[in-house]
Amino acid sequence: MKVKLKRRRYPGKLIVFEGTDGAGKTTMIAMAKDYLVSIYGAENVIVTKQPTDMSRKTKLFQKMMYCKNNRDVDYRAMQLLTLSDRMQHGFEEIETALRAGKTVVCDRYIYTSVANMSARGYKNEKWFFQAAKHILKPDLVFLAYVPPELAISRIKARPAEATRHLDERLLKRVAEEFKKLAHSNGFIVLDTAQAPNTAYEWVEKVLNDKIIKEKRV
Repeated sequence: MKVKLKRRRYPGKLIVFEGTDGAGKTTMIAMAKDYLVSIYGAENVIVTKQPTDMSRKTKLFQKMMYCKNNRDVDYRAMQLLTLSDRMQHGFEEIETALRAGKTVVCDRYIYTSVANMSARGYKNEKWFFQAAKHILKPDLVFLAYVPPELAISRIKARPAEATRHLDERLLKRVAEEFKKLAHSNGFIVLDTAQAPNTAYEWVEKVLNDKIIKEKRV
């Protein structure tokens, strides 16, 4: 499924990292940030995330994502919550930084919502995709990918998350949906089952070819 987003050229660049929990996305972001800061300076590199804490800390989000008994939550209500959060965050923070020529690295983007919707069986949400056309298309999207079984074992190994509810079957479906999105939307797929330094080598090469060289022209 190709996701149609708003196209607009800014002096800055928007780089997105996607992937399931446990895929190694956070590590790739930290390494990419250090590299970009070494080139542009800390004041010109912004690292942010979606959904923001504004929606993450709501009772609706917490119940849907972390509770086993969430059947009384309307999933479309959850999507409305995070979609409005993404739109405002993009307008207020991301596009403001891009207009100023900064490089923005975003931990998750609207593709996370699409992968989760599809994995849950919501495949024909026309209202969602109509609204998504007002969200900015990134300049580059990386997908951190590992076999779902490895992602699950990594999550369970985290002390802070060892006891939280984890829908393993859903995570596997989400991982599959991310692969489909990568194919249809031109993501750069990273094999983050490898050692972090090895997986990151490809990130730096792509950044040099598609972001840094272009900004210098």
